Amino acid sequence: MDDLTGLALGAARAPEAYPEALRAILDERAVAAARRMIASWPGYAPTPLIDMPRLAAALGIARLRIKHEGHRFAVGSFKALGPPYALARAIERRGEPAHRFIAIAATSGNHGRALAWGAARLGATCRIFMPAHTSTGRGDAIAAFGATIERVPGNFDAALDAARTEASRGDDRILIADIAFAGADAIARDTLAGYAVLADELVETLAGGPPSHVVVAAGNGTLMAATAARSWMAWGGTRPRMIAAEPARSDCLRQSLAAGRPVALADAGDSVMDGLVVGSPSRISWPILSAAVDAAATVTDDDAIAMLRRLADGADGDTPVEIGETGIAAIATLARCCGTPGWRDALGIGRDADMIAVACEGVTDPEVFARLRR
Repeated sequence: MDDLTGLALGAARAPEAYPEALRAILDERAVAAARRMIASWPGYAPTPLIDMPRLAAALGIARLRIKHEGHRFAVGSFKALGPPYALARAIERRGEPAHRFIAIAATSGNHGRALAWGAARLGATCRIFMPAHTSTGRGDAIAAFGATIERVPGNFDAALDAARTEASRGDDRILIADIAFAGADAIARDTLAGYAVLADELVETLAGGPPSHVVVAAGNGTLMAATAARSWMAWGGTRPRMIAAEPARSDCLRQSLAAGRPVALADAGDSVMDGLVVGSPSRISWPILSAAVDAAATVTDDDAIAMLRRLADGADGDTPVEIGETGIAAIATLARCCGTPGWRDALGIGRDADMIAVACEGVTDPEVFARLRR
């Protein structure tokens, strides 16, 4: 038997139609509402699909395209879709002017940057809690949108605890998190719907038919769930195989798929792909993940850095593409899937494969990118 260490396959593919049970979490109406609002924001445009023909040939597949979220508003990551939309919806539900509210979040970078941008656009105050080790550049990018930064000793979970405590101190505070807490499911669902706009753009762009595979970085799985769900809604039984990408030392989704239930890691580890260092999958997203994700695959930091350099240098002869250290996870994982014989067979990657990798961020910290590119 081929060695599948580092890869977990999902459950057998469910029936063709997107299940009614999952519509209670995310459906076409929620995606359409998110697309209408987000498309009305100044500067909106679908992010590009970049063809990489020479890299595709090197990997032994027919076509490879990168959905590049570095072009997303002034934020430079897919996070510009979820947290700002969830904040706008939360303020709408409260029926008071935005300036009366304080938006709060924990972040290792992109989530906080997106929320700070969204709060500034709406006129709300913003407070962001960050692990002490998070790079200075990421904090500065958040502060540039007018947010107050609080550095917290410890990891992301410690920052999240601090954010929750702050949010509990008054009705004027709104905690925006991918992870649903008691009484905050609406915010998590709105975040999921916002992220699904990315997949809605893919569906629109790929009007001629779906690709064979889509690779998306996992983290807690919210973007993966949104992409898988919208693809299933649009393409039914012809939907692409959905592959989640995770750091080798922070693979909560891979372990969860293998166990058939959500798994919380005793130690989330660490990774250069810091935005994906998460201890457990999203509770709201898990039903979609368990039904719609075909596989979760891991990639090492060394392979991620090598791919970051390979793309930035245009080493295969394609146009150079700059992608940040978290955003590179999907394309680095895709390359590992193509280059590992047992994985390639298990995932049905033939020479005719038409694959898309979602680069979930651009260069969101230039100093870190420059150091890794050396």
